[in-house]
Amino acid sequence: MEREYLEGLKLDNDTIDKIMAEHDKDIDGLKQQVSTLETEKESLAGQLGEANRQIEDFRDTDIEGIKQAADDWKTKAEAAEAKAKADVEKLQFDYALNAALTGSRARDTRAVTALLDMEGLKLNNGEIVGLKDQLERLKAEKEFLFEGEGIPRIVKGTNNNADTGGTDALRAAMGLGKKE
Repeated sequence: MEREYLEGLKLDNDTIDKIMAEHDKDIDGLKQQVSTLETEKESLAGQLGEANRQIEDFRDTDIEGIKQAADDWKTKAEAAEAKAKADVEKLQFDYALNAALTGSRARDTRAVTALLDMEGLKLNNGEIVGLKDQLERLKAEKEFLFEGEGIPRIVKGTNNNADTGGTDALRAAMGLGKKE
């Protein structure tokens, strides 16, 4: 709106000033809206350009290769986790077995371990299932592998003073004569 148009309508200057002030407010509000919309338009145009560049980059990407690599790493991670779990279980089994053999008074835990049927032993809540039966069998068959319980057994030796005649016969065979 122009001032000359309002003056042509024969309006007084005070009224024209008020109308022009209101008109300027409306114009300023519209200018602000246009400026905001232009900024949004530029931002959206930049985002659209970036999105188009990324789409082009993705077109050159080997999606199946990435999926295969992800599956390979997943398989490797699962295998490593299973191996770590098995290693921990073996360590727990070995410690429990060593403690049980020491508790059974085995003289040499490695020697006793070599004679055990390891396939028949399983670790269950810190206790080795099947070990008691195997140890009882081993104690009966190979008593020397375990320390005795209580008083040691004394084996009587030969009496060196008793002459059984065997020594004289041996000396005679060798041509030495009797010992006095």
